[in-house]
Amino acid sequence: MARSRAKGSASVAESGSALHRFIHGLRHLAASLALQPHEYQSRRRLGGLPMLSINLGPETSDGQLRHARGIIAIGTKATGVVAIGIFSAIGVVALGFLTAGVVGVSIAGVGLLTVSVFGLGGISVSALAIGYIAVGVLAVGMRALGVVAIGVKAVGIVALGRSVRTLFALWR
Repeated sequence: MARSRAKGSASVAESGSALHRFIHGLRHLAASLALQPHEYQSRRRLGGLPMLSINLGPETSDGQLRHARGIIAIGTKATGVVAIGIFSAIGVVALGFLTAGVVGVSIAGVGLLTVSVFGLGGISVSALAIGYIAVGVLAVGMRALGVVAIGVKAVGIVALGRSVRTLFALWR
């Protein structure tokens, strides 16, 4: 019995060291990739824009963020129909830290439909949501649903508006 327990604890220690090596390897890979600029543009074009544009890496020699522009754009900054930007993205569908587009998924975004932490849009689903239809912890809009909801029609635990459904009405 004592040997089987020792084996069990040894395998746990080994898996811990394997996990440690894996995490260390991922950190090393991420640091290596961050230092290496990578730029690619597909030969196929639509309306003068490449179908796929990738521009990742550190700032350019003149201090500007690398910018991918294409139908599908992936970069530090990205502009395209589908834009995926590490820092910012502008496009019909945009994904990044800061976004502007018809549909945006971000930390902070502006668009017709935003899903983010801080969102401003026609329809905003965010922690702090501002829009015609706003859903979030704090929701401000014509129609608002949230923990705190402010709007013409508001539904929330705390609500402020003309027509409210709430546990605690601040003003009717």
